[in-house]
Parts: sequence; C-alpha cells; structure tokens
Amino acid sequence: MKHFNLTTGGVMAAIALMSLPGSMSAQERKDYSFSRSETPEQIKSYSNTVFTASAHDVATMRGDLLGSVGSKNVIKDFEVSPAGNTYVLIYADKKGVNKGEGFDATAAGVRKFKFDAKKLGTPTAAAYTPDSRELAVATDKGIVLLETKKFKPVGKIDLVPVEAKDMVFSPNGYFLALVDGKDVVIYNYESKKIRHRIDAEVPVNDVAFSKDSQQMAVLSSDGLVSVYDTRTFDVRTMLDDLGDGLACDFNDNGKYLAVAGKDDVIRVVNLVRTSDKREYASADPGLTDVIFITDAILNPLMVYGAKQKLNARRMLDLEPFYSRLVSENADERMAEWMKMQPGESLADYQKRVTDESRARQRRLYEDEISTQLAGDMLAMSEITLGNYDRNNEVLQVEFSNLPSIWLPVASGDAASFVSGKDLSVSEAQYGVLPDDSFELIYAKFLNRNDNKTYVYNNLDRKPMEMLGGDADFVSLDIIRQQQMEELKLQEVKQQVIEEAKHNNVISDHTNITVDSRVQPDYDADGNKILNYIVKFTYEVEPEFSAVEDFASGKYLASQSGAASSMLKIVKQAFEGELSQYMKPGKRLKVNLSGTADAAPILRPLTYGGEYGDFEDEPVNIDGALSTLTVTKRTGIPGNEQLAFLRAAGVKDFLTKEVKALNDMDPRYNYEVSVSKDKGGAHRRITAEFVFVDAF
Repeated sequence: MKHFNLTTGGVMAAIALMSLPGSMSAQERKDYSFSRSETPEQIKSYSNTVFTASAHDVATMRGDLLGSVGSKNVIKDFEVSPAGNTYVLIYADKKGVNKGEGFDATAAGVRKFKFDAKKLGTPTAAAYTPDSRELAVATDKGIVLLETKKFKPVGKIDLVPVEAKDMVFSPNGYFLALVDGKDVVIYNYESKKIRHRIDAEVPVNDVAFSKDSQQMAVLSSDGLVSVYDTRTFDVRTMLDDLGDGLACDFNDNGKYLAVAGKDDVIRVVNLVRTSDKREYASADPGLTDVIFITDAILNPLMVYGAKQKLNARRMLDLEPFYSRLVSENADERMAEWMKMQPGESLADYQKRVTDESRARQRRLYEDEISTQLAGDMLAMSEITLGNYDRNNEVLQVEFSNLPSIWLPVASGDAASFVSGKDLSVSEAQYGVLPDDSFELIYAKFLNRNDNKTYVYNNLDRKPMEMLGGDADFVSLDIIRQQQMEELKLQEVKQQVIEEAKHNNVISDHTNITVDSRVQPDYDADGNKILNYIVKFTYEVEPEFSAVEDFASGKYLASQSGAASSMLKIVKQAFEGELSQYMKPGKRLKVNLSGTADAAPILRPLTYGGEYGDFEDEPVNIDGALSTLTVTKRTGIPGNEQLAFLRAAGVKDFLTKEVKALNDMDPRYNYEVSVSKDKGGAHRRITAEFVFVDAF
C-alpha cells in the first residue's frame, strides 16, 4: 500500500485546491467529485478534510487507499480520532463475527492494536472522546474504555441496557449517545450514568450533535428529525417531510441541519426559521451519508457519499447565525466594559456598573453589532406605503427585504405621503428577530413632498439576551467579587514584577498581564454553573526578547526571565487569592499555550528529558487538534515541538510548585502555534485556568 504523510501529502490536496482564494476553482466551482472503486458508506471528518469507509476499504478524501479488511470481511463501524492520527474499524469476518482493530491514519496499512474480544467482549461500535485521549468500544459485555497511546483498558461502563450499533460523543465531551435500533441512550460521560433515554418507535438511522453541543438531532428511518436541547433533553424542534432519512449533520454554527434521503435528495433546513428549507439533488445516485466541514479559509462544505463517488459542494448560500454573532460579540465587549478602568476607584466602579447601566450598555452593543452585520439593507429595499391608522396616527411602511413598520405621522401630514419613492432614509439601525432575520429599529424618513423628517424609534424593544431567558446572566455581586479578586491579583503581579526588576530578571520592556472573567455554563446534568477564568500571559518588546524571554532554541522556563516571573505570579496567586477555589476533586481546566518563531531548525535540538517523554500527545496546533512526539531520543526536530515544550514546562512547574493543584481534578490542554515570522517576540507562554462551577 502507498505510504504518505497526513499533513503534507495527498490527503489535503483536494481541500487545498478548493481553498485557494485567488484560484478560478475557488471563485467559480461549487461542486467537486472524487471517484471511488467502492461506494463510500461512512464519512468522518478531520480538520478540513474527510476519511471514508466503504464495505471493505478506508480511503482519504481524494481516494488514496488507507486500509482494507479484505473482500470477505465487512466494515460495520468506522471512527477517526479527532487528532487525526489513528482510526478504528469494527468489522464482521466471513463467519459474521465482529472484530475490532485500530490503525495509523498517517500511513497506509499500519495496525496499532487489535481488540481482545475474548477478554473484553465482542465489539459492536466505537467512538473517540473529543480530546482524543480515550476510545470507547461498545461490546456485548458493556462499554470498554481504552487510552489512545497504547490502547490499554482504563475503565468500563457496565449494565448498559442496549447493544450499541453506533456511538457518538458530543463535542464538549459531556455526552455519549448509543444507538440500537429504535433506542437511543445518552450517558453523562463524566458520571458514566444514563442521562436520558429515547424510544423512537421506528429505527433510528443517525444521531448528531451540533458543534457547540447545545443540540442533538435524532433521525428516524421515516424521515422525522427530533432536535433536542441538550440542557434539558426536551424536544426543541421537530422536522418531517424529509423523505426516508439516511443520515444527518449540523453545519458549523448549528443553524442548519442537512438530511440525506433515499430519494437521492439532501434537504438542508434552517432550524431557527424552518420555512427556509433548501433541496439539493445528489450529483450521483445512491446517497449514503452527509456531513459538513469547513475548508482552510472557513468556507462551509457539504460532503456526501453516493454510488462509487464522494462529492462535495460549497454551501456559500447558507446565512450566518446572526443572533449568535451578535451575542458573542456583545459578550466580548461587555467583558471589557465590566472591568475596572485604570484609575477608577471602587466607589466610582460601583456607581458606573449597576444592573440598569449594564442592561443599557448591553443593548447599545447589540444594536451597534446588529447594524454592522445588516449593512445598508434599506438601500437595497423597495419601499411601499400601506394603510394609515388614524386612531394611532401611524402609517404602515413596507420593505421588500424587512418586516414592515408603523411610522408615526400626524393626521395633518398623512396626505403628503404619496409614494415610497418620495422617502429618503437616514441613520438606520437594525436588530435581530428570534427567527434570526433583521428588523428596522430606528430610522429617520425625509418626505420630499413636505420636506419634513419623521422618526421611527423602536429602540426600547425587548433586548436579545432576554429572548433566551436568564441562561447567560451573571449577578452583579459575582461580577464585583471577581473584580475585587482581580485587583488583588494585580497587586501580586506588581510586587513580583518590581522584585524581578530589582534583580535584573526583567525590565520595563516586559509586560505581564493577568485577566479574569466569569462565564456562565451548564454541566452535563443541565445545571447552571459559573466558571471562573483566570489568564496569565506576557509580552516583551521585540528588541529585548532575546535577553528577557526565551532565546532561540530554548524551552526551559528558567531560561526566560519573563516566563519565570509570570509563573511566580501564578504560584503566589494560587497560594493566596485563588486558594479559595482549590478544593480537592474540583474540576480545573488548564489551557497551556506555547509559541515559537519561524527560525529554521536544521537539525534536531537536544532535549534533556526534563519534562519526560511525550509520544502521540494530543495537542492543538494552530487551532487544529493533532498529536506530537518529542522524546530525549528524538530530540526537538521542529518548532512545533519547541513551542510544545515551553507549554509543558508550565505543567511541570505547577505540578512541583503548586501542590494543592494536584489534589484537584486538573485537565490539561496544550495549544501550540508557530509564527510565520522570526524573532523573540514570537516565543512565549500563556496559562489559562478555568475553575469549573467556581461560585
């Protein structure tokens, strides 16, 4: 079989071609097709590409053969690691007995493990956890949990009420859904207990979670889709008239759901405005599966299997999720507005930040962001005049692309309104409705017939954050508590910085920052929680970075004055103000980021093994989950490994210097990025701590 590298070889070639923004392909082509010797029956995504499984073979998106179970065996289930380094097959041999094997996804035909059915049970389905650290395998004896480096058992879920034929994790890792005929069983994966159970009454053909894990779609064979709110597992939306459903998937923002039918039509439904339903006829007969991915420049692609073909279609006609964009951007702006400003006293802060001022400022941000997203919609609209209500003295003004409004017009002026073409509109502002469409909320209308200006003002409508209840509301008392603690953290930071300057470890050219915020969330049982997030990072002026930060090729925190000073602040913070949140067994997410510049490493650098050996360690590299290996034997072959070791040094420091942290339930995640530029300004570390359910 052909061997190739996952990140640089033929796997990515098709997507890379489609992702070139300046190419004719990216500008003009919408549909792409890749031939197969066998029909792709299952499609799994990794980053910006896909892998497929037919009855006997596994292939890349372009069709390069990655593995085969032989013509006498039949693949039943196929899963790709979220890190893209391995895949697992559940297949039936010629006697109909299920077997399980795992393979290297970066080189053809390399087996990583063979599932011990005699000891662990006959496998029926498999699924990787979203962080790629565990593999769940359903068997006739329960669910076996394997670690994903050596694939050794690390746990088990007993007394499983169904024999799963398919399994899927929610992207946040909260839920594991099992499918067996008409039954869907959802486990709280943290507690390993059943959270919810669904009897669909007819066979279930697919289950899918939205990327934000807030929705779960259950597709039955009769074409009925039930979309559940995963906080409560109540049905949020029911969709029918979708044909005989085969497979379904959410698009990246969760606004649309695609359903592939036996009639070779893919129906894409807008879940916030279900009247918006688009149909796409398959380019080839025999639809099998459908998923959404994004290309390298984040354009949406719908990928679907058909008879001996894998097809992809650019979905540029799908609208953004406007209300979510407004909410997310307003959250970011409010987080900054809620902070104490430089020189602001506590008394002034409490006077400025009240429940009323907070709501008012949020409304202003929402209106501003909505207006930016809408663009100049009235300039593209045909304006017509409707009825005049004499009792209320309002005139109906209708638009071709917006809901109509009632414009206040005195009865004595009504006769001067003859045609919509006589109106000139200025200072228009827009809002977003619950169905994610825009509405006009403020505008000035100049009537050229009488040269008078009439104002439409609906700025006091119900704000967006109230449309979803108080789900994302954080009380002002909690915000004030967080701000007081941040003030104390700033005092700790300043003391450490002054000491480091006195000892000539750093100078005024190094800027260390401590930032905190409170973020509402839900746990896996649907309970509202508040997470406390504290982030430490630093910047060194470029011309001083080689002296005060990591020199080229260095990774030990002690070799960076800026990094060691930042970690000293972290230690004192955990021993002081943050100690109240450090309770034994309490969940703590630790996100560690290391960066490196583009200075070439011509031969492997020496790694002294100070932090131990790392093999196939799951790491987010430039935003995509992957794996990375760096050992004392291999040395440091590239900048990604160098950046990783800088982050790993933070974990080593925390483990040794902050003993109470080890008694918690810390979950470490690594982020690695390599700049395209050279220079010390691109070598640094960042540490973010998420105290789960802190308050």
